[in-house]
Parts: sequence; C-alpha cells; structure tokens
Amino acid sequence: MTQLGYAAILLALLAASGGASAALWGARTRQPRWTRRAELALFATAGLVALATSILLFLLLSRNFQVQYVYAHTSTYQPTLYVISALWAGQEGSLLLWLLLLCAITVFVLLQKSRWPTALWPYALATLAAIQAFFALLLVALQNPFVELAIQPLEGAGLLPALENPGMLLHPPILFLGYALYSVPFAFTLALLASGPLQDHTRASSLSLARKWGLVAWLFLGLGILIGAWWAYVELGWGGYWSWDPVENASLVPWLVGTAYLHALLVQERQGALKRWGAALAIAVFLLCIFATLVTRGGIITSALHGFSQSVQPIAYYLLVFMATIIVLSAVLFYRQRQALNDEQEPENLLTRESTLLLSILIFVGLAAAILVGMVFPNLAQALRGVQMELGTAFYARVFTPLGLVILFLLGFCTLLGWRETRWQKLWQTLRFTVMAALVLVGALVVLGVRQPLALLACALIAFAAGGIGVAFARSVLQRSRLRGEAPLRAAVGLFRAGRRRYGGQLVHLSILLIALAIVGSSLFKSEQSVTLARGAEARVQGYTLRYEDLAMREEPGKQRYIATIGLYQGQARVGAVKPEKNYYTNVQDFVTEVAIHTTPRQDLYVALNAIDSTGVASFRVSIYPLVVWLWVGGGLLLLGTLVALWPTPSRHVEDADGA
Repeated sequence: MTQLGYAAILLALLAASGGASAALWGARTRQPRWTRRAELALFATAGLVALATSILLFLLLSRNFQVQYVYAHTSTYQPTLYVISALWAGQEGSLLLWLLLLCAITVFVLLQKSRWPTALWPYALATLAAIQAFFALLLVALQNPFVELAIQPLEGAGLLPALENPGMLLHPPILFLGYALYSVPFAFTLALLASGPLQDHTRASSLSLARKWGLVAWLFLGLGILIGAWWAYVELGWGGYWSWDPVENASLVPWLVGTAYLHALLVQERQGALKRWGAALAIAVFLLCIFATLVTRGGIITSALHGFSQSVQPIAYYLLVFMATIIVLSAVLFYRQRQALNDEQEPENLLTRESTLLLSILIFVGLAAAILVGMVFPNLAQALRGVQMELGTAFYARVFTPLGLVILFLLGFCTLLGWRETRWQKLWQTLRFTVMAALVLVGALVVLGVRQPLALLACALIAFAAGGIGVAFARSVLQRSRLRGEAPLRAAVGLFRAGRRRYGGQLVHLSILLIALAIVGSSLFKSEQSVTLARGAEARVQGYTLRYEDLAMREEPGKQRYIATIGLYQGQARVGAVKPEKNYYTNVQDFVTEVAIHTTPRQDLYVALNAIDSTGVASFRVSIYPLVVWLWVGGGLLLLGTLVALWPTPSRHVEDADGA
C-alpha cells in the first residue's frame, strides 16, 4: 500500500502541474477548453490526494510499524483518536493534510465557478494548481510519508504525552485550514493583477468574494490560535496560554496581517481606496503562512517550547525559493498594473472612518512587523556576529502594549465616525456617553482597590470601545423605531437582520474586547504560590482553603498515573474539588504534569502537582488567573460574529456595508 500511496502523490504532482499549465494556456489563448481541462486536472488532484491520505490513515489505524511515519507517531496502547491525530503530528503528515485541505478548498471553489468573474477564473485556477503542485513536490522529493523500515518493530514510539490532549485533535487541522484558506484571496489577487482592471459592475462582486474568503480564513486561523492557547493553558503546566514562542508568533503574524487585509477591503469596497494595500496584504498574508511552515519545520528559527528542528532542514530551501518566486512574480505584476491600482479618491479628512481604518491597518502591520523582527533577530545576530541574543517577553510587551491600547481606542472611536466627513455635533453627543462609561468603570475599579495604572487605562479603553459600539447600535435602533413606528425590540431585530454584515462585525469587535479584558486580568493580576501538604492538611490561597484529601496511583498501558484530590472550600462551604496529576510515561521515560483547573466567571484556580515523596507528602503550585475564562468566551463570540457577518442577507433588505 505504501507504493500506491506514494504513486498517488506523484500523480497528484503531475495533475496539478498539468492543471496549472492548462489554465495559463487557456488564459493566454482565451480558449475555454483548456480552462475546462485545468478544472478536470484539479478534480483529479483532489481525488489522488484524498486516496494518499486515506492510505496513510489506514496504515496508522492498523499500526503498521514497518512504515517509518507510523512507527514514529503511534503505539499499540495509543487511543484511537490520537492515532488519527498522528496523521498531522509529523512533518510529512502535516504537509499532506495541508495539501488535502487545499484540494478540498479548490474543489469548493470549482463548484462555485459561477460566482467568479470570467476574466479572473483561469488565472485563479493556475495559482491554486501551482500551490498544490508545490506541496506535492515537497512530499515527493523530501517528505514522503510512505517510507518503510527494513525491519518491522514490535512497538511504535508513540506521541509525546503533551500531544495526547483534545487540543491535538482540533488545533493543528484548524490552523492548517486557516493557512490553506488564505490561498484563495492570494489566488484572487494574482488573478486580478494578471488579468487587468475589471468593469465596475464586476469589481463590486469580486471584492465581496475576496472579503468572504478572507473572513473565513481569518476566522479559522484565529480559532486555531485560540485553541492552541487553551491547549497550552490546560496541558503544559507552566501556567499560561501564551509565551511569545516563535511557533506561536508564526501563526499570530499572518492573522494580524489578515486583519489589516479585511479592513483594507472594507475601505476599497466603500470608497474605492487602498487598492494597493489590499493587493499587497493579500499576498503578504499568504507568504506569512508559508513562512509559518518555514519556522515550524525549516529549522531556521528554533523553538524551545515546541521543540521542532534545531538545524536547517532541506525543506527550508524549497520554501525560501517558493517565497522568493512569489515575491518576484508579485512585484512584476504590481509594476504592470500600477495604473489600475490607483485609488479612486484619497481620504480628505483625518476624522473620517476611512482615515482611522488606514491607521488601524498601519498598526496591525506594525505589530506583525515587530513580532517578525523579534522572531528572526536572535538568529540573524547569531549568524552575522556569532553572538547569542534573545528578545524575550519584555520586548514583545514593550511593543504590543502601546499599540494594543491604540487599537482598543480605535475600536470605539472608528464606530462613531462617518465616511468622508464627520459631523462634530453628532460626534460630541456620542462621545459624552462613551467617555462617561469609561470614567464610571475606572471609578468602580478604583473603589474596588485596583491601582494598577496600565489596568485602569486598558479597562477605560475597553469600556470606551464597548460604549461606542453600544451607543451606535442604540442610536440606529431609536432612529428606525421613530421612522417605522416599531417597538424598540422589534426595531433592533429588524436592524440586525437587515445589516448582518455590519452587526456581525460589531460582535467580532466585542469579542476582541472580551479577549483584551481577559488578557489584562490574567496577565496583570495573576498570583502564584507553592504549598507542601501531607494528607489531610490544608492551605489558604487567595480566599480558598485547599485540603489535600487523597492520593491514588493507577497503572495504565504506557503510563503510571499519580492523582491527588484537593478539596476546595470558601469558609466552611465546599465549592468543588480538583485532581492534579503527575504521570510517568514509558515512551519518554519521564514524568509529565497534568494540571487541574477550577473555573468561575471571576477567576481560575490553577493547581499543578509538582512532586510527591514516598510518604505521600506532595508539593503543589497554586495559581490564580483572574478573568481568564473570558478569553474562551470571547473566542466563541468571535465565531458567532463572523458567522453572522457571513450569513447571506435576504434580498429584500438593504445591506449596510459598514461591517468589518
């Protein structure tokens, strides 16, 4: 079966290459039959890649340890779900998954052919086919997942213990889906640059198409990042959801640029401006997705947390050549279409929505650039000067904090501004309410004992932004209620249905505010202490009484579990229990901590079992993370808001295009 799997990938490489050539020839000669052949080639590529993936999955589930990839990532005692997740646990499998997702997306694009402008279609097909051919080439030339060992081992190495977590089932495939989805806006942009300017009636539908694909890609990449943060929080035991590790940053950078891209498309749709920004950002975000693979798999940048390659790998050179080719091709197309990319009108006033959106774009790009510098600078210093340097958390905090505060301000302020001009009287009437909301919240926090200046400023800006969103919505509701004679609740529902895109965008903005609130609370007010307890002993931690009630040991295939039971009390009332673990895994010959978390809307009580002695006396690390639950709630609201923004609006309603 391994030969069949490799042959399927090889044939997929040929089919994708042929499809790219046929699509380009069809575009050049304007002969539709060549474009149809390219479409058939892409359908064939998808079928061949699906076949190869199915074969690898079968080999994993059957624990065929003679296949090197199966041996490296599975074992006989591994649960079936984590055997399935082994499909993307290694470099070969993750590249195959990315190619599979790219093929599935391309098939979806093919089924929606009628929505694409005819002039763009062959160029978009050629771009998607070329990307598929590149990934197939990597699998054929470097990362063959079907390599066999000379002798079949009796047992496999299995996954690392940290990978046997529900996060492993969700985080990598959702993240890869976000990366793969960004190939569509990239293909759209290259097609737009290659085909020349579109007619006005085609341009609007094209921008709408690009926005939807960009928004879906942004959503999945954002969800992938949040699920990865949750996975780190509940699994690794170091008590955090973000450490500014290069692999974490590698996914955050394209997400930030993707955010800027969506805002550029909004201005382009509404005002015919920022065309160069939109095209450049679409190309940049795709390049950064490829760069993320270079970081995680190329060995150019090392990661202490994720532990990928510590030396430059052959795949790095392929990725660098691919990125360089895209940059050169994009530069040539930009030069050829420089006149078509001229803006129809420039912002004439600083206090307009388009001006503040441009400022937002600059800030998002600046954040991404700063993080990128933080990632590559230590390695450049090592290569050029032979000096080992590291830009730690303090560097990112100095960069991210001020720019993040500006973004919070703009989230509220931009909502209050009009397009092309802003009425000062109307702006001031709204600002009074939002400033008052910020001052009231700051006053309440001071009364409650909060004295941290950064926390007060951040919370004031969060309240200001939330107030701006709320006041703008309330004003629209009252206006509709007066004009149509509707009750306020009915007016709100009608307004939301008629402007799903706009108010879905506002829900997304509210989700960002919730996430910001969680970051402020959990980073500025966290506390931690270590306690050592004998069975039956108690300790007081931040208003909780922790009682060490029991210690159990369980033998399971491949590991020994040591489970402590900690009763949680507030006063005399028992409010729950947590069961942190310290487990010994035979495949790594070491202990791994499994944390236990007690969650309330106010805070998380986070308990890790550090050590146990022969008498049962145990030491625990107990941490308090205020408001961290709102990080995950914000992620759910982000999903809801994006789905609302994407949901089709009934034709009888007039869509307000102010949404993000």
